[in-house]
Amino acid sequence: MEIGCEEIPARFLLAASQQLKQNIQRVLTDHSLGFEEIDAYSTPRRLIVHASGVAASQRARSQVITGPPMAIAFDRDGRPAAAALGFARKNQVEVEALSQVETKKGSYLAYRKQVPGRGAKDILAEEIPNAIKGLDLPKSMRWEASRFLFLRPIRWILCLFGGEVVPVQLASVRAADRTYGHRILAGNREAVVTKFADYRQKLREADVEIDSMKRLGTIQAGLAAAAQGQGGHLVEDRRLLQAVAHLSEHPSVVCGDFDPEFLNLPAEVLITVMREHQKYFSLRDRQGKLLPKFLAVVDSDEAYSPQVQAGHERVLRARLSDAAFFWESDLKISLQDRMGLLKKITYQRNLGTLYDKTLRIKALSKFMVEGLQQPGLLAPVRQAAELCKTDLTTEMVREFSNLQGIMGGLYGRAQGIEAGVSEAIYDHYLPVASEDGVPRGLAGAVVAMADKLDTLAGAFCLGLAPTGSRDPLGLRRQAMGLLRILLVKELDLSCQGMLSKAYEGVCSFADRSLEETSRTFGNFLKDRMRFLYREQGFRYDEINAVLEVCWDNPVESRKRLAAIAGMRESADFQSLATSFKRIKNILLKAEVDPQAAFAIDPARFATPEEHLLHRQVVTADQGISGALREGRHEAALGMMASLRPAVDSFFDRVLVMDEDPGLRRNRLALLTFLLQTFLKVADVSEMVTA
Repeated sequence: MEIGCEEIPARFLLAASQQLKQNIQRVLTDHSLGFEEIDAYSTPRRLIVHASGVAASQRARSQVITGPPMAIAFDRDGRPAAAALGFARKNQVEVEALSQVETKKGSYLAYRKQVPGRGAKDILAEEIPNAIKGLDLPKSMRWEASRFLFLRPIRWILCLFGGEVVPVQLASVRAADRTYGHRILAGNREAVVTKFADYRQKLREADVEIDSMKRLGTIQAGLAAAAQGQGGHLVEDRRLLQAVAHLSEHPSVVCGDFDPEFLNLPAEVLITVMREHQKYFSLRDRQGKLLPKFLAVVDSDEAYSPQVQAGHERVLRARLSDAAFFWESDLKISLQDRMGLLKKITYQRNLGTLYDKTLRIKALSKFMVEGLQQPGLLAPVRQAAELCKTDLTTEMVREFSNLQGIMGGLYGRAQGIEAGVSEAIYDHYLPVASEDGVPRGLAGAVVAMADKLDTLAGAFCLGLAPTGSRDPLGLRRQAMGLLRILLVKELDLSCQGMLSKAYEGVCSFADRSLEETSRTFGNFLKDRMRFLYREQGFRYDEINAVLEVCWDNPVESRKRLAAIAGMRESADFQSLATSFKRIKNILLKAEVDPQAAFAIDPARFATPEEHLLHRQVVTADQGISGALREGRHEAALGMMASLRPAVDSFFDRVLVMDEDPGLRRNRLALLTFLLQTFLKVADVSEMVTA
């Protein structure tokens, strides 16, 4: 099936194609139509689904139709009564064709009917329109009398099963057995097809490649050849590469030039103008300097390159002239003088202006620097925090929003602001995407964390936590950025402590108490940590064991994870994990007060095993606390594992739930003390043992 449209925006194409595939696959599955394989393809003008080996029809099935109870179906002599005769007549069969079935309500007369399967073509004709209407499409439009909604106007539908047209109709367009070639290179030439291989070949002859991966390969080869021909190196841009693969049906690469005078603009500005407005790739020389050239991927043939190149150069010249004007105009106002302008920009309707947010970032940054005990950072961090949002008032950022932060750093450098401060402003949105690095310097890291924490605190205090797959404020991304900075920079800071400080700045707007905000934020952050640590190769049970007792400081939890992962296979640790689960279960069933650990009376110990375990736990408790303070996590785990013989001996020879209430209470208190000692490191009961 091919849905032919006016050009679909590249950002919608892949999702729409995959959704259509899933919906068609669901139709086949739900109607018991077996198939071998199903694939999706797309170009700017078409969405395509190809399913191979689809069954011609459903299998015949047996259907049991229940009739009257046997008690009234036949008389005393076994002759069919009126109820049986009526049931047989209704089903157009003789009474002899009926049978008896047993149900929960008793014995009933029944007719076992063979129902033939429906033909696939009939099912598809009925269900394909529903599959298409069921697509979740952004920014759909209406263009014809039936008011049908779709991404773009539908111009033709090709729908074939076994070489025959499936009579599908959408938006006044009836399905047929024909497609259309490239709009320009093939003059929109019509091609009649009967099967997929035929369809694919005729489209290639008409200058259309339906496979986006093959188009991508063509583009990559063309870009590499063009870059080499110009003596430069391509500025890698994976997102742009994916976009241009969905912008053409017959891609080729054109090289163009721009006035070298524009190289006086920062490279970031030039690259962004070319990428965002024109979808152009940039080139650098061997020294890494930007060349006054660009590479454009066009939906055309190389024969038209001179005309296409001239058109692209003319458009780019106007765009770069605008950027140069913005640069010169923005520099006339210092970043410091722009602070007052932030009072006129609403950050979020419930959280004040950007000026309010700036003050919160400044206070939170100061709190973090004090926590890191880095007094030398106070001055640059304070200045960077004050100025980090001022570039949102510039013409350049209004035009290119993804340059926010970057332009602040560039303007700051051009206006003579200290390099460390300019760098911090430049980096403070990082990391934006998973492939991004973290801020280069510590000042930038602090301001970035303060910015992210203020966003998180503001959202959570208003009850705007993400739900399901919806996250309109990008809070998952903000939290992941915060965690990555803490871990990469190895910053020993309390997340709850930082949130409490951030809450002070937003409490006047808050709908939620600090306690509720902290609880929901903590659960949210732990989920992000689980995701991050799984990506780093840790097992889910190791992660759970650590996060149960240590999540507030991600650096500390990461070190404990590494220690547990290194020790988990040892026999002592495996045995200890099993014993730990037993201890937790005993204490849970006994409903022991956690404070019972402080009511241990050694004088009431009745066995050598109790005395031995108590002595060793006291020693281990002190040693583990000291090892954790000194960052010796493997040593702390080793001390836990060293308790194994004493724990095993205790459980082998001591009855915890003794009939004597005094002995039982004392032994439960000893186990509670042991539990609390273990929990200083991790909840190893979460570990899966062999």
